[in-house]
Amino acid sequence: MGRHQVPQGDRLCGGTSEPLPLHTLAIRGIGPTMNWMEERLSRLQRWEGYQHSVESREGVQSKLDANENWHLPRAEIREALSTSAEHLDPRSYPDLADTNLAKEVSAQIGVPSESVIPCAGADQAIDLICQAFLGPGDNAVIVSPTFSMYRLRAIIAGAECACVQMLPDLGLPVAEILRRGGPGGVAFICSPNNPTGNQFNRADVEQVLDSFQGLVVLDEAYVEFASYSLSRRVRQRRNLAVLRTFSKAYGMAGLRLGYIVANEEWAPEFLAKVQYPYPVSGVAVAMAIAMLKDRSRIEQWVGKVRNERVWLTRRLRAIPGIVVVDSEANFLMASLPVDSGEVHKRLLAAGVSTRKLGDVLDFPNCLRITVGTRRMNKQLLEELRGIVAK
Repeated sequence: MGRHQVPQGDRLCGGTSEPLPLHTLAIRGIGPTMNWMEERLSRLQRWEGYQHSVESREGVQSKLDANENWHLPRAEIREALSTSAEHLDPRSYPDLADTNLAKEVSAQIGVPSESVIPCAGADQAIDLICQAFLGPGDNAVIVSPTFSMYRLRAIIAGAECACVQMLPDLGLPVAEILRRGGPGGVAFICSPNNPTGNQFNRADVEQVLDSFQGLVVLDEAYVEFASYSLSRRVRQRRNLAVLRTFSKAYGMAGLRLGYIVANEEWAPEFLAKVQYPYPVSGVAVAMAIAMLKDRSRIEQWVGKVRNERVWLTRRLRAIPGIVVVDSEANFLMASLPVDSGEVHKRLLAAGVSTRKLGDVLDFPNCLRITVGTRRMNKQLLEELRGIVAK
């Protein structure tokens, strides 16, 4: 099994997560509070945590490990941030009843404003969906290899996680998704997919939507760099929830803002009953609104990423032995002819951070590389040529 494949049917390493009845504890002479706490701490220890790409970024000059957008000029971003915060009073909670953000998103992607659920990044959106739609005995069907947070949060919700491996050509395994889903549950599909970078065939995703008996969560965190979006399909699909973020194309990773797009029949109730009362920063909301109103500038920056993606792909492929998967995201997955762990370590020592993946499907020794600026990419290429040549 590759390092980024999701184990099948692995629920908290087996066993029950329910505490013993109080009368049983009394018979055994064990204090109920201590036994309950010990059991919960034991369960906590069995859970996995998110694995960050590097332990320290000290000395890093080219940060290419987290899929951030370095093509937005820092001066422009800081100016936009300062302007957005100018009229805010930090003593006041942000008001989710203020629909300005939802209205701007609605105008941008063509969905009703009632379908927009603001979140503290797509990570929180995943967590909320797992809380609301998954529980003990439910299935979480996860197309892998993919973003680890789907599995981690589904396990905490008590769900059974079923890994469905991508096809050898990186296609969507439609039949297996439907088979493993059974009578219901939640299917997680990341498209464009992290870490492979490919966007699944639209007809295949639509087929899953047609036949899956539960909720389909389509993570479109990287969709601005891709060929198509299915966000508008929520108007016809009650079983579709699309995740979007301002962290990638909009360069707002540090402000933690994203949103769920869902059918207007249930999205307002989800917002009112599942989402926190004050989940997002007022500064983040104000800046997102400003960015959405200046769409031409965002399109310009996205265009730069796409062009640089082509440039970097060609030059990586020119290095003997390196295979690069065609990407529709702002990163590339590269398979190397030498040990990727050692390459990752040596790149980091030279000031370039990447994401170490190991073996992914039929691609050995993989790194995930953010499409950085030309300066960052040249530094990566120079160091990589020297390492691979040796």
